[in-house]
Amino acid sequence: MEKSNIKAIKELVEPNDLLGIINNSSYPKPRWMLNESIYDKTWLLSKLGIEVSFFEQHKNKATKHSFKKKVAPNEYLTDKKNEALLTDIQNSLLYLDTTGKITRPKRIVDITASATKLINHANELRHAKNKPLVWSLEQIKFEELKDYLLSFNVEREIFERTLEFILTHCTSKMDINWNLIKSKLGLTTRKFDSLKHKITQYLKSKEDGFNSRNGYKREYENANSREFDIDFNLYPSESTISNEISKLEALYKSRSAQIYKFQHSPIKLFSGGQTIFEEMIEKVKTPLMPISVSLHAISSALYFTRIYGVALRQYLSDLSKAEGNRIKELGIALSTSRNSSVKIKNYAFETTEIPDALNSLNITSWVKNDDANLDFSELRNGMSVGMAVRLYTAAIWIQLASFSTGRLTSLLTLRRNCFVQSPVDGLFDLIMRIPKSSERLELEEVHRPIPDVIYDYGLEFALLVGELEDRRGFIGFESELFLFGSALSYRSLSAAREDGGEICRHPLGGDYLNYSVDMFMDWSESPLTGEKRWYPSTQQFRRLFAVVYFNFSDEVGLDELSWFMGHSNLDQTFHYAEISPNDEWVDEAEATIARIGASLHRFINGDYTVRNIVDKARKSTSISTVLEPLVRRLIDDHKKKTGQEVRFHKIGENEVFFYFTNTEE
Repeated sequence: MEKSNIKAIKELVEPNDLLGIINNSSYPKPRWMLNESIYDKTWLLSKLGIEVSFFEQHKNKATKHSFKKKVAPNEYLTDKKNEALLTDIQNSLLYLDTTGKITRPKRIVDITASATKLINHANELRHAKNKPLVWSLEQIKFEELKDYLLSFNVEREIFERTLEFILTHCTSKMDINWNLIKSKLGLTTRKFDSLKHKITQYLKSKEDGFNSRNGYKREYENANSREFDIDFNLYPSESTISNEISKLEALYKSRSAQIYKFQHSPIKLFSGGQTIFEEMIEKVKTPLMPISVSLHAISSALYFTRIYGVALRQYLSDLSKAEGNRIKELGIALSTSRNSSVKIKNYAFETTEIPDALNSLNITSWVKNDDANLDFSELRNGMSVGMAVRLYTAAIWIQLASFSTGRLTSLLTLRRNCFVQSPVDGLFDLIMRIPKSSERLELEEVHRPIPDVIYDYGLEFALLVGELEDRRGFIGFESELFLFGSALSYRSLSAAREDGGEICRHPLGGDYLNYSVDMFMDWSESPLTGEKRWYPSTQQFRRLFAVVYFNFSDEVGLDELSWFMGHSNLDQTFHYAEISPNDEWVDEAEATIARIGASLHRFINGDYTVRNIVDKARKSTSISTVLEPLVRRLIDDHKKKTGQEVRFHKIGENEVFFYFTNTEE
């Protein structure tokens, strides 16, 4: 009954109306779609965490999802001869949206990509054998689906031969002619993509010269990276295969909307890939950041904001005023001033006094002439104002990631007015948007407590963002503008003074912020591990919070931690903490069994003994306040009688299996 209610909430139409919609292909326009027609060959998609109304006014900012994708040698899905195939795929996506099977626009992109890659793979196999090509989903054979999934595996002989060729003929990543290599090997596109991915992974981990330019060259090798083991890493990962199977299963589940129906259920045929792969790379838990690195990062971030924050904002304000005054002195219009933007900024920098508080940063210019090749040397030999802003941005990012447990999307979508003080208790909160606990495209807002010092520093940083937006002429309400807005970008700082009142409601990119954090770890001289430095990701701050919080709360704060991290259920929290069979997590496991048992309609994942205890308690009473302590008592009775203890392990993305075992284990 409970599942049925949840499903009904997700669906956009009444179940009784669905048959008519399918028969007439009269699907409602998805809430994330900006097109007038649902059958356009390019869909305009709004982005997660940003109001759809913004993209309705600024369609050029939307994500363009083109259906012009290769489905056979020299053929595309949008070709006239593939019209039926295109219609079936589009109707499948619309059906999945209408029935609530998908709620995010990115899922549309992912399913389309997998569907067209499968078709292309089947047709490349057929083309090589001079067989008729696939022109409908119905014609895809089981063996072609199986071969598509198997193509994610990389054969060692081909890998070594390709690697030898690259190391012999190339000195950098830019020298590699992938098209030439593909033609020599004669692989399908899907199989070659897998090979290319593994080769790139290997080169990045083993050959320094083959690292791609990522906008910032770190000072040291990254201790937070996994070594490439040729005996192990050529296998596909469990998560990659399960995700691919999930996307193709969505195609199977939407066959009601297809004229030429996809015949195969990948989940039934291949489970999670275990039936066709002898070995896969297990999903690796996010590495736990060393405590010395995390404490150094937090203390350095707090130091930067305390020492430089106010002075940097005042300095940027003075530079902006000097820039404006220079434009007036020259008697030129703003539009004309853009042609002399560099000269005007240089003049403003030379005539504006740098606050004493910023002297230790050694600021030597407004912006670096070329931001495409940033490296650590700028931190040591005189930095630009742009670099100082990036360090400030990273400092605030580190603080919020450390104290809020926010995911990447949650932090990227923080609004300028995200710092609030509760009128009830006078304490301070951060307003966040949590994607995994929300079915809404715009995401639901939640409040998370933060220390008062983070509140103060956050407000100061928001003022700096406002200064930068004013300089560029960006307009909008604080509830619409982002805390980590695009006005902070290096490109925006180096741009002309105003852009004529442009509305800017885009956050910085995730890569830009991650590289800024890398810069900060170098600037703050984060402790080395051997001859390497740990460059953390946002997820690692999140996981560290979970481990530290649980230990500092005397290992009894699982409920609070689950709420804080925005988990959709308590079981998900078990994934984040350091668990061993002999610690106090066992008590939390017993408490969780009791809480699930007290909820009459919840199913418990457990062995026969666990389920028997819960069933026995539920037969005795239906009062939840009585049930919970009763389950705990029955657990204690069983432990005393048998000498067994409760243990648990993850069995799914958000689920835990509980069981009893002998203490000798």
